[in-house]
Amino acid sequence: MDKLLNTLNQISPLSEDDLNNIRRIISVKELNTGDYWFHPEMYANQVAYITKGYLRKYLLIDGKEKTDFFYFDNDLTGDLPSIISNETCKSYNEAMEPTSLLVFSYHELDKLSKESRNIEHLMRIFAELAFVRYYNKATSFLLQSSKERYEELIRSQPQVLQRATQYHIASYLGITPQHLSRLRASK
Repeated sequence: MDKLLNTLNQISPLSEDDLNNIRRIISVKELNTGDYWFHPEMYANQVAYITKGYLRKYLLIDGKEKTDFFYFDNDLTGDLPSIISNETCKSYNEAMEPTSLLVFSYHELDKLSKESRNIEHLMRIFAELAFVRYYNKATSFLLQSSKERYEELIRSQPQVLQRATQYHIASYLGITPQHLSRLRASK
């Protein structure tokens, strides 16, 4: 938990009271390989910090899984569109290996933000970072070649090559596994 609190404190300086209040709303959740952190028909209301393991976010489109994102150790994950809109999730977030999460309610954190300007600032930064992550992924399909997207993925998340399947990586990049093999071979 200390690593999470240090990370939060680096994002936005927090008082000791802020840290204690955040500690009170955090719980631990363990997922086995194949367990879902969230999935369609579920209303998301929590955010998680991954202390160990990895999650893959994907959508089902015409019966096929399309990987949207990989979340590894020391990353935050949640379904903000579901949380904010109070609608069911549209994607799956599946543990791809045994995964430990520090979980907290987004709405509880929001309540704390009404009492603390520091926590309010932290939540704004979370929203900004989530938007930039989404924007960069979306624009990469418009502005980058598949090779450039692949190079960016291995630069930003090098662990993906050791932990994710070739099929999932190809799906994330919007290419076939065969094309991914060619990209990897050209390196």
